[in-house]
Amino acid sequence: MKRSLCLCLLVPILITACGNIAIVELTSTSAPTDTPAPTLTPLPTDTATPLPSATPDITATAAAKATESADAILAELDNLLADTEIPYKEGHLAWQQTEPLTIKLTGPDDQLLPVDDELTAGNFILKSDVTWTASGIIICGAVFRSEPDLQMGKQYQFTFLRLSGLPAWTISVFEFGNYKNSPTDVKFSGALDQGNAATNEFVLVAQDDQFNLYINQNREGRFFDYSKQRTQGSFGFLGLQDSGDGICEFENSWVWALD
Repeated sequence: MKRSLCLCLLVPILITACGNIAIVELTSTSAPTDTPAPTLTPLPTDTATPLPSATPDITATAAAKATESADAILAELDNLLADTEIPYKEGHLAWQQTEPLTIKLTGPDDQLLPVDDELTAGNFILKSDVTWTASGIIICGAVFRSEPDLQMGKQYQFTFLRLSGLPAWTISVFEFGNYKNSPTDVKFSGALDQGNAATNEFVLVAQDDQFNLYINQNREGRFFDYSKQRTQGSFGFLGLQDSGDGICEFENSWVWALD
């Protein structure tokens, strides 16, 4: 309060003494206020972006496996057919067995197993490793160029028989439960192993009206059916036994199409 009173008394004195001096109007200037410093906005934290995981290409994997299988089969055919005129190198893998197929028999009994409902062929190479187990006579074999009904449809059958001391095989035409004719008649082969639980490999080559057969790598010959009973059809495996118990087991089978 005292500082304000002295200032009020001093101003008139100065005006009186110095009449020509301009009056200076005193204004109070407010003290500047502190401006708050801008707050720092934190930068976003770098988050590691995970690398995309590899998606398995199922189609490519299946194709690679199919190519590998075809190469292995082609190597088998090179060993067996390289010196023949059979055009196997122009063919391709049409079907390959993925697990054993077993026919269990209690005679009198006969059974047929389809190979693949979607598989048909006219000219082809069929291979299978067949193990037969029985106390007596047993017949194992394959159906080819069949009508869709494997049980009664017209078809060709390749069968090999374990007779006592006389292993045999045949290629026949079958229809309506009966054998119509036999392009090869019954043939006997010392290449067949007739021992109990023995495994025999057969390779059947069908080209139009002619058939080539190999049993355990041994060429049995070339045979013809000029009547051309069937030129296209399905595949299956068969087993037959008159009495007792028996088993025909098929493994490592494949069809190499020549069409």
